[in-house]
Amino acid sequence: MDIPTPTSVPRLVDKLRRSSHPALIWYGQDGERVELSGRVLDNWAAKTANLWVDELDLQAGDVVALGDEVHWRGLAVALGTWTMGAGLRPVDPSGGAPEPGDRAVAGLVDARGALPALLGRVPSGARAVVLDRPALSLGYRGELPEGDALDYCAEVRSHADVYEGFEEPDPDGPALWAAGDDGPLSHGALLPDAAACVSGREQTWGGAAAVHVPGRRMDAEHLLRVLGVLAGGRAVVVTDRPADGTDPSWASVLAAENAVAF
Repeated sequence: MDIPTPTSVPRLVDKLRRSSHPALIWYGQDGERVELSGRVLDNWAAKTANLWVDELDLQAGDVVALGDEVHWRGLAVALGTWTMGAGLRPVDPSGGAPEPGDRAVAGLVDARGALPALLGRVPSGARAVVLDRPALSLGYRGELPEGDALDYCAEVRSHADVYEGFEEPDPDGPALWAAGDDGPLSHGALLPDAAACVSGREQTWGGAAAVHVPGRRMDAEHLLRVLGVLAGGRAVVVTDRPADGTDPSWASVLAAENAVAF
């Protein structure tokens, strides 16, 4: 599948916008299946970018801490964050903590509807953002964290489907933090490093329409793999099913999606 690789996340979502084919397929352990076309995934990214700017006053170069539990809505938030030029810091939602200076802290509620511990550790000057779990949620039904917390699902749909803030983020600006002390990956390196993650694999994927990116955590490696698959023109399959690598039923799921393992 010889498709030119976009050079930045804004160019990637521009490419997705022109596609009605699946781009992101989610399987939840509760049986939920969510399929977003390229156009719809671009809409979620654009709405998130506009929400960050309009409601949180975020600017390019700011940092969003995001609970790293794998979920389709978290991936949409990551794309929207990069679209408006901010950086993303994946954080363990249970035991991790954001850094001083992070401007927003977003976390996904658990399967019971409880808030992650991460949202109780919001630093001064940042805002908590609650990501509800159900696909059709119109807002979190529980009590929001203390302070000026934002209910993502209640607010995001009212924002524009296109982000028009700027054409490109600063290529030298921080985009993605990984574990360790090496410093963040820059916006300019994000897509090249994503392409390197899938280099040599595309021939083995053959004519598959989608690729399952395994893992329970949206750490830097997971996110780069997702970007690499999307930039190469295939859909990404993600799941929080606990035995997706060994469960025989998962093989039939991938076959039905014309998908292969990463």
